Amino acid sequence: MDSAHRASAIAQIVFYAPTVPATLYVGIRAWKYGPRLAWYPAMAFACARLTGGALVLASQHDPENTHLLTATIVLLNIGLVPLIMPFHALTRIVVQASFPGDRRKNMFLRVTRFLLFASVLLLSVSGGLYGNPDRSKVQSTLSRVAYFEFAFVLVALFGMAAWLYFVARDKIQDGQVIYIKWLLIASPILCIRTVFGIISVFEATGKHFLTSIWSPMFGNAVLFSLMALVPEFIVLCIFVYLGHYRYSTADQYGLVPRKGLFERSGKKDEGEQTSDSVKMT
Repeated sequence: MDSAHRASAIAQIVFYAPTVPATLYVGIRAWKYGPRLAWYPAMAFACARLTGGALVLASQHDPENTHLLTATIVLLNIGLVPLIMPFHALTRIVVQASFPGDRRKNMFLRVTRFLLFASVLLLSVSGGLYGNPDRSKVQSTLSRVAYFEFAFVLVALFGMAAWLYFVARDKIQDGQVIYIKWLLIASPILCIRTVFGIISVFEATGKHFLTSIWSPMFGNAVLFSLMALVPEFIVLCIFVYLGHYRYSTADQYGLVPRKGLFERSGKKDEGEQTSDSVKMT
């Protein structure tokens, strides 16, 4: 491991050390107003990046430890999972609140959510196959399928967000245009991260993992930082801001908090709260 990778790992630790408590605070404050998949993945992602930076440094001192390398690689490759989940969750909450009962839009949300979770499963299995040369082709195939599904879901969500903002903005429930606006800002940034992931699964898997410049751990550290780490951090900050907005405006827009882990304090869901909201222009 060269000095650039060490510097990248140290930067992860420096930037995410304060980010972890910030995401935890915002996530805990916002979770009771839903959607939980918008805040929990951000919390887990910040912790994963902080841990990943520490593991990269640890693997330098113990390069023969296969289990340590596997854990490090899984954490380095986990970037898209907890970032697309909040994107989907916030899109879902806007669609279901503003277009309740729309079967086509609900089907869109179900299909994209299924593809997203299937991608997570494929990527997890692929990461567990690292270090097994006999299954390098299987690992490569699973990673490629997972990233193409990520790309499809991201493009689909971007299209939905663009339609909501530019075509159906007047139909969006009060106070929710801000979610779509920031999701549109996050979309091209997430695309950069997705492009890096797709290229890496073609150029840095199997026997090329140790030699390709696209390898997150052994490749070009500057490339990985600019196309993966920096976009991830920007998008995470966007979700933290939206989480803060979520709980700070809950009373203004009549959001009903949850009493416990799975219950709400009232029977109304967000799609039924239009009459309780204050019109936002």
